[in-house]
Amino acid sequence: MLPDWTAFTEFLDAQLLALIETDFAQVRYGDVGTATLAAFVLGATALLTAVRLILLRRRHARQHSGHDVPLRYQRGIFGRACYALPKIILGLAVAMGVVALSDPFLTSTEQITGNVESRVRIDLVDTSLSMAWEFNNTERSRAEIAREAHLEFLRMRREKNDRVSLWLFSSYPYMVDDFVLDDELYYFQVLGAPYVTVKILAPEPGTRRDRFFVPEEKVSIIDSEGTTNITGALRSIVRHFDIDASVVNRGANRNRALLIITDADVDEIPEAELAALSARNVVPYIIYINTDRGRAPIEGIETPSLIETIRDYGGDYFDVSSEDGLQQAYRAIDERETVAVPLSHRALRVPIYSRFLLVSLALLVVGIPAGFLAELVWGIHP
Repeated sequence: MLPDWTAFTEFLDAQLLALIETDFAQVRYGDVGTATLAAFVLGATALLTAVRLILLRRRHARQHSGHDVPLRYQRGIFGRACYALPKIILGLAVAMGVVALSDPFLTSTEQITGNVESRVRIDLVDTSLSMAWEFNNTERSRAEIAREAHLEFLRMRREKNDRVSLWLFSSYPYMVDDFVLDDELYYFQVLGAPYVTVKILAPEPGTRRDRFFVPEEKVSIIDSEGTTNITGALRSIVRHFDIDASVVNRGANRNRALLIITDADVDEIPEAELAALSARNVVPYIIYINTDRGRAPIEGIETPSLIETIRDYGGDYFDVSSEDGLQQAYRAIDERETVAVPLSHRALRVPIYSRFLLVSLALLVVGIPAGFLAELVWGIHP
């Protein structure tokens, strides 16, 4: 069965038209390093090939055969052009592929009128030193376990119109971004956040291990860090909720949630701050990285005080080691009342690498067979 070349040419025309109509002044690139490396490797390979062809004699060829080749046996201008055309097509295909590797994208704004029914939440992630320690002889850090649980929770909450703000805390709180409604944007904010923010990595007390299971790129070294100050973090959270309520809901005391991801190894119990959250209808939940689960029972080890205190203020905790811990957290937050949030616009990232990649593949589909044909027809002529 012969291919439908009409459909193929229409597809190629559409992709070329989309590429031609692209406003390259507005294009941004997400991964220039990979594209630069690929271009360098390809350029070096092409240069070495050219040097080899120039300096080394081709096999089965002599510099002087003793005979002049008549013009009728030479390629001529048309033959030379047809012989070189597939190589030009393949070069363009490779160039398009390199551009696609740079992850080009456009930013646009989608205008939306009216209100969006949303559940308002702040996610507060513990990035203190204890999160860098090993989780129950798994050769994985508590921070990695916590991040996987957090990301899984966000996957469960997709398309729920959560309006969420990401905060990290160790000795001091750090707001990664203000409230956002974009699920994908927020997911990648969490994915890219550091595992720990510390002054220096130190081994867990009582162990002889000096090995850490946190990737270097996931460690943020800050001289002022070194403790687990949840009290200061919650004070900042209270202020941020107040500011947001005054701007968005004109001070209305709406139901909101605070999700804390921690191993509960904190310096002090923030009872005053939890009371302030409760007075503002903010319900605290903890995704608890239970470091005692799976260990042999140790006399005197009890549930951390922070966990019990959360329940005193209407909140709850969910053990990440239990099979349904995340499901319970999901349901608890889903039961919170929605809040009407006015939305005027949303910034969108529109990837356009497919425009370059599809044109590259189409050129390869044309260029490779054309190269074989050109070699068969004109390759035997000098």
